[in-house]
Amino acid sequence: MSLSDYLRILRARRGGITPLDIEAATGVDKGLYRQMEQRYRAVGDDDTLRRLADFYDVPFEALRWRLDWPRKALSRALVQVIGENNPIRLELSDGQVVAGAVKWWDLGAIGVETPDGEWVVQRHAVEKWSPRAQEDTLAADADNDADVED
Repeated sequence: MSLSDYLRILRARRGGITPLDIEAATGVDKGLYRQMEQRYRAVGDDDTLRRLADFYDVPFEALRWRLDWPRKALSRALVQVIGENNPIRLELSDGQVVAGAVKWWDLGAIGVETPDGEWVVQRHAVEKWSPRAQEDTLAADADNDADVED
């Protein structure tokens, strides 16, 4: 699940608090929180994520790791597996795993043909997937290399 999807869930659990309320309560720059919720790419730095983790009373890592799994990366993976005629494995937020051939996808859902039939998976429910698109794997390797050098 992308950071943006997870932040929307956390905010909904707060029962109607607005992005402006969150920015005021956390000191996050004006407009940044809304960007973090609405963009399907990695937005935000560690300081901002720490403030939001404190605000929502969740571990920092519950937010941080999601920067490496944005929705755009899932789109790239879907394009790649369809183009290569390979299966995909989707780990869902409820702990289920759906694996099989991607039959279709759009901005909201993915149709996956499994041995048990076709599943329709809401994209916001996907925590992680494999394989990752080649460019995402290369970027993650470069991040890991940079961490080792520090």
